[in-house]
Amino acid sequence: MANELSTSEKLQKENISNIWKIICMDFLILNIILSALNIEKFMSLLLSKSMLDNSLFKLLLSFILGILIVKLLLNILPAEIKHNIIFGKLKYSLPGHRAFTVHAKKDPRIDMENLEKILGVLPTIPSEQNRVWYKIYQKHKNDEQIIDSHLKFLFFRDSSILTIFILIGFIILCITFKATLFQWILSISFITIQLIIFIISARNNGIRFVQNVLCLESHKDLP
Repeated sequence: MANELSTSEKLQKENISNIWKIICMDFLILNIILSALNIEKFMSLLLSKSMLDNSLFKLLLSFILGILIVKLLLNILPAEIKHNIIFGKLKYSLPGHRAFTVHAKKDPRIDMENLEKILGVLPTIPSEQNRVWYKIYQKHKNDEQIIDSHLKFLFFRDSSILTIFILIGFIILCITFKATLFQWILSISFITIQLIIFIISARNNGIRFVQNVLCLESHKDLP
Protein backbone atom coordinates (compact mmCIF):
# COMPACT_ATOMS: atom_id res chain seq x y z
CA MET A 1 0.00 0.00 0.00
CA ALA A 2 1.73 3.15 -1.17
CA ASN A 3 2.18 6.08 1.19
CA GLU A 4 1.07 8.65 -1.36
CA LEU A 5 -0.06 8.22 -4.95
CA SER A 6 -1.00 10.57 -7.74
CA THR A 7 -4.13 8.42 -8.07
CA SER A 8 -4.87 9.14 -4.40
CA GLU A 9 -4.82 12.87 -5.04
CA LYS A 10 -7.38 12.48 -7.83
CA LEU A 11 -9.62 10.33 -5.68
CA GLN A 12 -9.32 12.74 -2.75
CA LYS A 13 -10.72 15.53 -4.96
CA GLU A 14 -13.72 13.32 -5.72
CA ASN A 15 -14.29 12.92 -1.97
CA ILE A 16 -14.27 16.66 -1.18
CA SER A 17 -18.03 17.15 -1.68
CA ASN A 18 -18.86 14.24 0.66
CA ILE A 19 -16.45 15.52 3.30
CA TRP A 20 -18.07 18.98 3.16
CA LYS A 21 -21.46 17.35 3.75
CA ILE A 22 -20.05 15.88 6.97
CA ILE A 23 -18.75 19.31 8.00
CA CYS A 24 -22.16 20.93 7.41
CA MET A 25 -23.96 18.15 9.28
CA ASP A 26 -21.59 18.49 12.25
CA PHE A 27 -22.01 22.25 12.30
CA LEU A 28 -25.81 22.04 12.27
CA ILE A 29 -26.01 19.39 15.01
CA LEU A 30 -23.39 21.00 17.23
CA ASN A 31 -24.97 24.43 16.94
CA ILE A 32 -28.34 23.03 17.93
CA ILE A 33 -26.64 21.50 20.95
CA LEU A 34 -25.02 24.83 21.84
CA SER A 35 -28.42 26.47 21.48
CA ALA A 36 -29.57 24.24 24.35
CA LEU A 37 -31.40 21.95 21.91
CA ASN A 38 -33.95 24.71 21.28
CA ILE A 39 -34.49 24.66 17.51
CA GLU A 40 -36.77 27.72 17.53
CA LYS A 41 -34.11 29.71 19.36
CA PHE A 42 -31.51 28.42 16.92
CA MET A 43 -33.52 29.55 13.88
CA SER A 44 -34.45 32.91 15.40
CA LEU A 45 -30.79 33.63 16.14
CA LEU A 46 -29.82 32.78 12.58
CA LEU A 47 -32.55 35.08 11.18
CA SER A 48 -32.01 37.87 13.69
CA LYS A 49 -31.27 41.35 12.32
CA SER A 50 -28.71 41.76 15.05
CA MET A 51 -27.05 38.50 14.07
CA LEU A 52 -23.65 40.16 14.01
CA ASP A 53 -24.00 40.78 17.74
CA ASN A 54 -25.05 37.32 18.86
CA SER A 55 -22.70 34.58 19.93
CA LEU A 56 -24.09 32.02 17.47
CA PHE A 57 -22.99 34.11 14.50
CA LYS A 58 -19.55 34.47 16.05
CA LEU A 59 -19.54 30.72 16.51
CA LEU A 60 -20.43 30.29 12.84
CA LEU A 61 -17.56 32.52 11.75
CA SER A 62 -15.18 30.72 14.09
CA PHE A 63 -16.29 27.34 12.82
CA ILE A 64 -15.93 28.29 9.14
CA LEU A 65 -12.49 29.75 9.80
CA GLY A 66 -11.57 26.59 11.68
CA ILE A 67 -12.71 24.38 8.80
CA LEU A 68 -10.64 26.37 6.32
CA ILE A 69 -7.63 25.86 8.57
CA VAL A 70 -8.45 22.16 8.86
CA LYS A 71 -8.69 21.81 5.07
CA LEU A 72 -5.24 23.37 4.82
CA LEU A 73 -3.92 21.01 7.49
CA LEU A 74 -5.41 17.99 5.68
CA ASN A 75 -3.44 18.93 2.58
CA ILE A 76 -0.25 19.65 4.51
CA LEU A 77 -0.41 16.65 6.84
CA PRO A 78 1.68 13.83 5.29
CA ALA A 79 -0.17 10.65 4.36
CA GLU A 80 2.19 8.64 6.56
CA ILE A 81 1.08 10.55 9.67
CA LYS A 82 -2.58 10.07 8.71
CA HIS A 83 -1.99 6.33 8.40
CA ASN A 84 -0.15 6.22 11.73
CA ILE A 85 -3.16 7.83 13.41
CA ILE A 86 -5.78 5.66 11.68
CA PHE A 87 -4.07 2.32 12.21
CA GLY A 88 -2.51 3.18 15.58
CA LYS A 89 1.03 2.22 14.60
CA LEU A 90 4.18 4.33 14.34
CA LYS A 91 5.93 1.89 12.01
CA TYR A 92 4.56 -0.34 9.26
CA SER A 93 1.11 1.10 9.80
CA LEU A 94 -0.47 0.30 6.43
CA PRO A 95 -2.43 -2.92 5.80
CA GLY A 96 -0.08 -3.47 2.87
CA HIS A 97 2.69 -4.17 5.36
CA ARG A 98 0.75 -7.29 6.41
CA ALA A 99 -0.79 -8.02 3.02
CA PHE A 100 0.43 -11.62 2.64
CA THR A 101 1.05 -12.80 6.21
CA VAL A 102 -2.28 -11.59 7.65
CA HIS A 103 -4.89 -10.08 5.34
CA ALA A 104 -4.60 -12.42 2.34
CA LYS A 105 -5.04 -15.46 4.58
CA LYS A 106 -8.22 -14.01 6.12
CA ASP A 107 -9.98 -13.51 2.78
CA PRO A 108 -11.51 -16.72 1.37
CA ARG A 109 -11.77 -15.10 -2.08
CA ILE A 110 -7.98 -15.07 -2.45
CA ASP A 111 -6.44 -18.16 -4.02
CA MET A 112 -3.22 -18.39 -1.99
CA GLU A 113 -1.93 -21.36 -3.95
CA ASN A 114 -2.33 -19.58 -7.27
CA LEU A 115 -0.88 -16.39 -5.79
CA GLU A 116 2.29 -18.28 -4.86
CA LYS A 117 2.53 -19.70 -8.37
CA ILE A 118 2.29 -16.18 -9.81
CA LEU A 119 4.61 -14.41 -7.36
CA GLY A 120 6.86 -17.22 -6.15
CA VAL A 121 7.77 -17.20 -2.47
CA LEU A 122 5.48 -14.70 -0.76
CA PRO A 123 7.27 -11.98 1.26
CA THR A 124 7.08 -11.94 5.05
CA ILE A 125 9.07 -8.78 5.89
CA PRO A 126 6.59 -5.85 6.32
CA SER A 127 8.41 -3.41 4.02
CA GLU A 128 8.79 -6.08 1.34
CA GLN A 129 5.13 -7.06 1.61
CA ASN A 130 4.07 -3.46 1.01
CA ARG A 131 6.48 -3.10 -1.91
CA VAL A 132 5.24 -6.27 -3.63
CA TRP A 133 1.61 -5.37 -2.93
CA TYR A 134 2.11 -1.93 -4.46
CA LYS A 135 3.56 -3.45 -7.64
CA ILE A 136 0.47 -5.64 -7.91
CA TYR A 137 -1.78 -2.64 -7.23
CA GLN A 138 -0.23 -0.80 -10.20
CA LYS A 139 -1.47 -3.58 -12.49
CA HIS A 140 -5.07 -3.32 -11.29
CA LYS A 141 -5.43 0.32 -10.22
CA ASN A 142 -7.84 1.12 -13.08
CA ASP A 143 -10.21 -1.71 -12.22
CA GLU A 144 -13.59 -0.35 -11.03
CA GLN A 145 -13.57 -2.49 -7.89
CA ILE A 146 -10.11 -1.23 -6.92
CA ILE A 147 -10.98 2.40 -7.62
CA ASP A 148 -14.12 2.08 -5.50
CA SER A 149 -12.34 0.45 -2.53
CA HIS A 150 -9.48 2.98 -2.75
CA LEU A 151 -11.99 5.84 -2.84
CA LYS A 152 -13.81 4.55 0.26
CA PHE A 153 -10.56 4.12 2.18
CA LEU A 154 -9.41 7.67 1.41
CA PHE A 155 -12.83 9.08 2.29
CA PHE A 156 -12.96 7.47 5.72
CA ARG A 157 -9.27 8.19 6.36
CA ASP A 158 -9.61 11.91 5.66
CA SER A 159 -12.99 12.10 7.41
CA SER A 160 -11.39 10.59 10.52
CA ILE A 161 -8.56 13.12 10.50
CA LEU A 162 -11.03 15.94 9.89
CA THR A 163 -13.18 14.77 12.79
CA ILE A 164 -10.16 14.85 15.12
CA PHE A 165 -9.59 18.51 14.18
CA ILE A 166 -13.31 19.24 14.60
CA LEU A 167 -13.22 17.63 18.06
CA ILE A 168 -10.25 19.77 19.10
CA GLY A 169 -11.85 22.90 17.62
CA PHE A 170 -15.16 22.26 19.31
CA ILE A 171 -13.52 21.77 22.70
CA ILE A 172 -11.98 25.21 22.25
CA LEU A 173 -15.36 26.66 21.23
CA CYS A 174 -17.10 25.08 24.23
CA ILE A 175 -14.55 26.73 26.51
CA THR A 176 -14.80 30.07 24.67
CA PHE A 177 -18.60 30.21 24.73
CA LYS A 178 -18.89 28.72 28.23
CA ALA A 179 -20.99 25.69 27.32
CA THR A 180 -22.91 23.96 30.08
CA LEU A 181 -21.86 20.52 31.35
CA PHE A 182 -24.81 18.95 29.52
CA GLN A 183 -23.78 20.63 26.25
CA TRP A 184 -20.20 19.50 26.80
CA ILE A 185 -21.19 15.87 27.30
CA LEU A 186 -23.65 15.83 24.39
CA SER A 187 -21.41 17.54 21.84
CA ILE A 188 -18.17 15.76 22.72
CA SER A 189 -19.98 12.40 22.81
CA PHE A 190 -21.46 13.04 19.37
CA ILE A 191 -18.08 13.90 17.81
CA THR A 192 -16.30 11.04 19.61
CA ILE A 193 -18.82 8.46 18.39
CA GLN A 194 -18.47 9.83 14.86
CA LEU A 195 -14.68 9.58 15.14
CA ILE A 196 -14.80 5.97 16.32
CA ILE A 197 -17.13 5.01 13.46
CA PHE A 198 -14.90 6.72 10.88
CA ILE A 199 -11.67 5.18 12.19
CA ILE A 200 -13.16 1.67 12.23
CA SER A 201 -14.53 2.23 8.71
CA ALA A 202 -11.15 3.53 7.50
CA ARG A 203 -9.35 0.49 8.89
CA ASN A 204 -11.87 -1.97 7.44
CA ASN A 205 -11.87 -0.30 4.02
CA GLY A 206 -8.07 -0.09 4.01
CA ILE A 207 -7.83 -3.82 4.63
CA ARG A 208 -10.51 -4.52 2.03
CA PHE A 209 -8.60 -2.39 -0.47
CA VAL A 210 -5.49 -4.53 0.04
CA GLN A 211 -7.48 -7.76 -0.19
CA ASN A 212 -9.31 -6.72 -3.37
CA VAL A 213 -6.00 -6.13 -5.15
CA LEU A 214 -4.67 -9.54 -4.09
CA CYS A 215 -7.96 -11.20 -5.01
CA LEU A 216 -7.74 -9.94 -8.59
CA GLU A 217 -4.11 -10.99 -8.84
CA SER A 218 -4.73 -14.46 -7.42
CA HIS A 219 -7.37 -15.22 -10.06
CA LYS A 220 -5.22 -14.04 -12.92
CA ASP A 221 -4.35 -16.68 -15.51
CA LEU A 222 -0.83 -18.04 -15.23
CA PRO A 223 1.54 -17.09 -18.10
